[in-house]
Amino acid sequence: MHKYFSCFGLPGTMVLTFLLSLTAVILAAGFRTRDRWLCMAAMLLSTVGDIFMDNFMDIGSKIPIPPFFVGAAFFILAHIVYIFAFSSLIRAKEYTLVNPGFWAAIVFVLACGVFVIAKSLSGGSVNWGMMLLCVVYMCIIGTNCAFISSFAWSVKSIRSIAALGAVSFFISDLIIGYNVLVGYPGDTIWGLIWWFYPIGQFFMILCG
Repeated sequence: MHKYFSCFGLPGTMVLTFLLSLTAVILAAGFRTRDRWLCMAAMLLSTVGDIFMDNFMDIGSKIPIPPFFVGAAFFILAHIVYIFAFSSLIRAKEYTLVNPGFWAAIVFVLACGVFVIAKSLSGGSVNWGMMLLCVVYMCIIGTNCAFISSFAWSVKSIRSIAALGAVSFFISDLIIGYNVLVGYPGDTIWGLIWWFYPIGQFFMILCG
């Protein structure tokens, strides 16, 4: 998807993430609710994460830490803010957190996590530091997925597509984790990520 958005000399990935942030800002300014402001903050943090992950303008040469880890840190913060956004919606509407949507997300995330870890361990050589980072990250994004899926189950309206957004976002990060721990064959990985990721973010900020 990102290749269709390249313009003004900017890579499509950056144009897409800037457009998503602009969308989040417009929604927050238009609705002015706590959850919208939190979703805006989460999207802005994600955009900063994208800048580092994409090593935009060779930003990695200007910092002492590998840009991948800085980007991952910003995305962890973004997921935590999304958790606050949707938990505030659940509380405001007096929904039950633990419901079938919540458990479906937990089972899905655990199944994916076990699969990737098993594949990594079966490969012989294991980068335990990266493994720990991926496990911590998966726990946080899994919690985000569970909260959003719980909200989607309860709200029973068009805003239920927030769960599709959470799952799509999770799949994009799952591809990255799989590539880091196991290795992804071919050169299509970024193409896959930049289909699932922007779709996921769009549905989350739209339904927050």
